[in-house]
Amino acid sequence: AKERSFSADPAVVTRHGLAFIAAHHDAGVLCSLKHFPGHGSSIHDSHHGLTDITATWSPSELIPFADIIKQGKADAVMTAHVHNTSLDPDHPATLSKPIIDGILRAELGYGGVVISDDMQMKAITEHYGYLSALELSINAGVDIILLANGSASDAQDVPGTIAAIEELVHQGRIPQARINEAYRRIMLLKGRIGAMTGRPVNGNRQEPNIPERLMAINGLG
Repeated sequence: AKERSFSADPAVVTRHGLAFIAAHHDAGVLCSLKHFPGHGSSIHDSHHGLTDITATWSPSELIPFADIIKQGKADAVMTAHVHNTSLDPDHPATLSKPIIDGILRAELGYGGVVISDDMQMKAITEHYGYLSALELSINAGVDIILLANGSASDAQDVPGTIAAIEELVHQGRIPQARINEAYRRIMLLKGRIGAMTGRPVNGNRQEPNIPERLMAINGLG
């Protein structure tokens, strides 16, 4: 494996994770648990291609996520660009409704912000069209789309992505209710940041128009 976890023991992972979170909270920083539903058993790097963890993943990898969520310490959860056919035969976790809405939200009871891993990584870009990946991930339950590697085309930069999501909403391929749901979660998270730091948070609790909601989804609002 790539030593991507604090330990092979779920209890140790939970203890270390909670200590890591507490230290960041003391410094006024929120944290994201990652990578759901577990990336520690992978032997490949999803930066370079789609990683299949079907043969190596264990349900015990969900335990630290479940324990930290139960304790109310999960500020956000980041998905993994990993394919696990035992959980979803068709899509990697970032694009998977059974994994995000099913396991993370319904089974583990998580109601907060879900953020994707970088949508410009080869695990996504080499296997899915960009519009299709946006549609699948947002409909699966991703609230914030992460764009990080800086090497994409103009269509895959932040303004291009906002325009693409807005068009998907107008076409009915992403329900407006899904955008509203993501917006509310993001604003609640921003409220926690404001309460922790004592600084005001941009935006309001009313439903804005679609472009403003999409700005919030991209962390710009």
